[in-house]
Order: sequence, then structure tokens, then C-alpha cells
Amino acid sequence: MGAWSYAVFDDDTAYDALDDLMASSEIMADMERYFDEVIQAEYISYDEGHYALVSAAVMDSVINDIPHRCDEDTYFEWTKSLKSLDLTPLRQKAVKAIDAVISNHSELKELWEENEELYRSWREDKVSIQERLRQ
Repeated sequence: MGAWSYAVFDDDTAYDALDDLMASSEIMADMERYFDEVIQAEYISYDEGHYALVSAAVMDSVINDIPHRCDEDTYFEWTKSLKSLDLTPLRQKAVKAIDAVISNHSELKELWEENEELYRSWREDKVSIQERLRQ
């Protein structure tokens, strides 16, 4: 696991997902695909989990003005540029996707459970995104 802490952007794979979203010409379609993949999966792979969580965090930044800590220099400018998008149709899928990623059918959850010190913080971080997107 290439993680250095528990937040969404504290993992190398999260930055791969962010790079792909930032390069996307159809960001809403890509986010929806990432959400659908984890919602429909019997078992969620590490990468799939990150792509869904990064998509949800981006939505959280755009909709709720949440400044997720991110090492990508242009993240905050980029999320502000997405304010014109109506992400409302994806909110429920984002909530369901987070449920899937923190479920017992997720490689990310399994790996984080092994970290007794940070697992609770990792889970609470994802649930807080979920709760904000639920509103």
C-alpha cells in the first residue's frame, strides 16, 4: 500500500486517479463510471476504490468547498473551475460508492483494517465526505 496517512490524497494511487480526472474531457461520465464500477463490483480492487474515493473527494471540494489536503499544486484552481458543472445527479452514486469502498468487499478496507492506529481515522474521513455529499 503506497499510503503515508489516512486522507484521500495520502496515497500514490489517489494521485494517479486525480491525474486521470484532471485530464478527462468528460469528467462527469468518468466519475459516474468509477462510482458504478465499485457499486456493481463483487469485490473492489485497491485501484477501483481509490478512483471512486478521489471522485467523491473532488465532488466534495466542488459542491461543499472542502479544501482536502492535496499535494497537486493546481487542485484548488481546478476544482473551482468545475463549479459550473451540475454534479447533483452523481451525489447518490458517490454516497453508494463510498459505502461500497468501506464495506467488507473492499481491498482498501481490508488493508486499512490491518493498521490499528489509523483505520478508524481512515474510515471516519470517508464517512465525513459521504455525509456532506448526502445533504
